[in-house]
Amino acid sequence: MTLLLQVVLVLMPVQAADISFFLDPAMVEFITFRSEEVVCIPRGASPFADGEPGLPGMGYSMVIPQGTYLESVEVEVLSKVVLQGIHNIAPVLSVPLNQPIPAVIPHSVSYTGGMFPEAAVVDVNTGNKTGFRIASFCYVPFTWDPSTGTLFLVTSARLSPAIVPATDAPHLTLSDNQVKTAISALESVVQNPEMLETYAPEIVGGVDGASWVVIADETHESIIQPLIDLRAITHGSSFVSTQWIYAGYTGRDTQEQIRNYLIDAFENQGLVYALIVGDFGETARVSGIKIGTTGPMNSVADLYFSDLDGSWDLDNDNVFGELGDGIDWYSDIYVGRYSTDVPSRLATMVTRAVAYETMSPSGVWQTAALLAGAGLWPDQNYWGSFICDSIALRIPEAWTVHKLYETTASHPDNQISLYNEGISYSTLNGHGNPGGVYWLFNPPTQLVTKVNYTGLTNIDMPTVFHSMACSPGSIENIASIAERLMFWPSGGAIAVMFNSNLGIGSPPGMGASEWLELYFAEVLFVDEQYEIGVAHAVSKDEFKANVSIGMQNWVLQENNLLGDPAQRFVAGQTGIEKGEDSPSVNSPVISAPSPNPVSGTCAVNYVMPITGTAAVAVYDLSGRIAATIHQGILCEGQGSLSFDVSTLSSGCYSIVISSPIGSASAQMLVLR
Repeated sequence: MTLLLQVVLVLMPVQAADISFFLDPAMVEFITFRSEEVVCIPRGASPFADGEPGLPGMGYSMVIPQGTYLESVEVEVLSKVVLQGIHNIAPVLSVPLNQPIPAVIPHSVSYTGGMFPEAAVVDVNTGNKTGFRIASFCYVPFTWDPSTGTLFLVTSARLSPAIVPATDAPHLTLSDNQVKTAISALESVVQNPEMLETYAPEIVGGVDGASWVVIADETHESIIQPLIDLRAITHGSSFVSTQWIYAGYTGRDTQEQIRNYLIDAFENQGLVYALIVGDFGETARVSGIKIGTTGPMNSVADLYFSDLDGSWDLDNDNVFGELGDGIDWYSDIYVGRYSTDVPSRLATMVTRAVAYETMSPSGVWQTAALLAGAGLWPDQNYWGSFICDSIALRIPEAWTVHKLYETTASHPDNQISLYNEGISYSTLNGHGNPGGVYWLFNPPTQLVTKVNYTGLTNIDMPTVFHSMACSPGSIENIASIAERLMFWPSGGAIAVMFNSNLGIGSPPGMGASEWLELYFAEVLFVDEQYEIGVAHAVSKDEFKANVSIGMQNWVLQENNLLGDPAQRFVAGQTGIEKGEDSPSVNSPVISAPSPNPVSGTCAVNYVMPITGTAAVAVYDLSGRIAATIHQGILCEGQGSLSFDVSTLSSGCYSIVISSPIGSASAQMLVLR
């Protein structure tokens, strides 16, 4: 199991129109699972349905010319061997993480038929990502005779894709910024990145729309304004009210009206990022996807607002996201959500987002990760620590990596204190529900849950969270743990990527949920896609393009981003994000108050590079001065000011020190 999970993702080269396939038989591994064999190869997964023999294939993807599609792939076998022994191949098994592994695993009729599979190339697809045509397929180099147990392996082959004209292929004209952003994202997705500029959509000049928009009720505009102002500097921004969309765009419901606006803004106004503000309701599309006996999902799928091809309801039955609804699964824009309609919670998220890019403290927390692995199916030796070990291989060696792993005997219980000391990235791998992610044994079982999240005080060092667990991102419930991590005022998350429904495993190998976690780590740490929404979407794109596995489409729909899609990961911030008002080394410095949160009197520490006049004031979220702490001379060096918050209401504030030689600010949370 460990060897399988720790294989590094290596892309196979593409030579002109042909792909050269080679696999050393020594790279084939067999794992015994319930007296049957699971076949493993590097970068391989089985593309077949549950119950079919679990022979793995290798995925390939490529950018192809505008107006074309991948019709088929011809295989020329160059060499082939018979693997020693009699092989009893285990069937494909996809198991929701909240369910036990079946005592008897179903086997399909293929176990009583002829050679399997009938065709070596499966899952031939063509889709669109931001105007680029992406073709993909899976090649299975094995054939198996179930009657004799003989297993054949193609060790070398020539794969020849047939690219043909597509009369229904869209021809988009996009802005230079849209195309450049897509090229940067696709360089890690396709295996012929050298052709991206050649096959790019046409670029049109004179696009005057904002590349980043926030969609919210008109009453929330003033609360969001600080983030709009920041994005005006970093990307070019605009506020779009839901009322304006509903008055100007048609659609069968409010969700479709919002999507129709996004399509228009994407195709005609240069849109790249969209932040949607709203809890479960008129801004949230529910997916009805069903795969086999699992589903329908009936949970929020924000991919609906990111993948803008088609209607997501091809059969027009008002059930969205089904397998037959013509979805291509690739992101066209980058979408995140602030899942709230409560002004105070929205203000907390906005203040935190702005501070994260303009006032994040330096220190080791920026390169610290926490990998939590709980028991999943321990009776089958299946643990969350396995995927954590694979993720750890993607994290730079210079990082501090905390591995909190559970055994049947014990588990750590210091995760909250570690978050408070400072963790920039964390992955949670255990069982879950809307209330949190849990250890399996030995109370306390709370890993990160609604019981212990209130202990988070990392207000200046919020974390990027990702998880494979079932349902911690279920926003249709009242304040799921994903939402609580985003709006808890004294700490928590800057971004959360959790499932709105069932996480999926595939014992004894990686399931679709684990594959997505691995790709996110690959895109963030190896490919250095530091905008969190881009990393989240591209990890899905790369997963879809280069792996074929059961329940993949389910996982692509259910894993949503709570957070600003343009938020830049702290480890990848360059200082440009802070704009012209960033403090220089010769400017004053001010620290968050102690204690923080504050309920009475606090100490505000500062550093003045030279003696001079300075003002220290408290500003509310609207930018108004709420209190003045000091006005006059401050001496060179370190100092401290006492401040009583009794005149302030509960909420988030900024403490700003300003002087002729510069200014600086820090966050303060008042709880009364």
